[in-house]
Amino acid sequence: MSRELKMTVGVLAERRKAVSRWVKEIWVPVGVTPSVSGFSAGDVVVSDDRMTRYFMGLAELTCYAAETEAYVHNFNSRNPALFVVLRRDADRSHPLPWYVHCVTASPFQVQEFEDVGEDIIERVAMPPEIAMAIDQFVAVFHKDETFKKRRRDRVDTEVQKFGKEPIFLNRGRPGGGRLDG
Repeated sequence: MSRELKMTVGVLAERRKAVSRWVKEIWVPVGVTPSVSGFSAGDVVVSDDRMTRYFMGLAELTCYAAETEAYVHNFNSRNPALFVVLRRDADRSHPLPWYVHCVTASPFQVQEFEDVGEDIIERVAMPPEIAMAIDQFVAVFHKDETFKKRRRDRVDTEVQKFGKEPIFLNRGRPGGGRLDG
């Protein structure tokens, strides 16, 4: 088995009308599908007077054997999830104002995108097919590391370091009896 698990997934997002006078619309990723056919980026899936759900496009979901601790952390949460990162389309090469930048199962990786502050990051439900594939991948490659408490090295304080004697040990009382010199 390869040390990487790769799956192509489709991403769905909704454009909702905002209730604020400063924002016209809100974009929210709402789902990930494991297998997609017949849709292209920008296709309307469902629409009503409050929202429009779009197919945002395909993304590569990649899991790495070295990062299984993050996937275990995700599965130990109440509801395992995938994290979708949408990024604004600055050069207008996408049919929608936002495009899928990343889909990940690692809560540790998504923290890096949160630092930027310009992306839309949303936690969406993990489909059972994807959860089963990631769970099998983790079962093969995850190894629990035992916690080892480090002990401090014993330092002999009597041994002088750096080749100099401390000045406060050899200091005597100055002449004249005054301590301030």
